[in-house]
Order: sequence, then structure tokens, then C-alpha cells
Amino acid sequence: MTMPIDQQIAELKAELNNACLTPRERRDAKRELEFLTEQDRSNEEAGYFAEVEGWAAVHVAELAALPF
Repeated sequence: MTMPIDQQIAELKAELNNACLTPRERRDAKRELEFLTEQDRSNEEAGYFAEVEGWAAVHVAELAALPF
């Protein structure tokens, strides 16, 4: 089982605060942090759109009756 994305992001941020990283390790950690942050954002957006689609499915008749 993998760690939740928010926990991975927190660990990477802590790692980036570590002064002992080489420039390459720091660059790799930043790249991974950007990737995880974007993935987390995508998951949140997918959840939002799923909620909207669910709401629309429940209210389809009301939406169809709108005059525009």
C-alpha cells in the first residue's frame, strides 16, 4: 500500500529543507514534488467533477426544463 499523496508531499518538503542534499538530489526532489502536487490537484478536480456529474444526473429533468 502506498502513502497518501499529501503525506508524500509533506515528506518531500521536509527533505528539501535538509541542508545535506546534493544539487542533483535537491533537483530530483523538487521535480517529484511538482509531479505529486499536480497529481494531487488532478485527483481533487476529478472528485469535484464526479460530484457535479452526480448532481446533474439527479437533477436532469430540472436542467432540461431550463429555458436556455
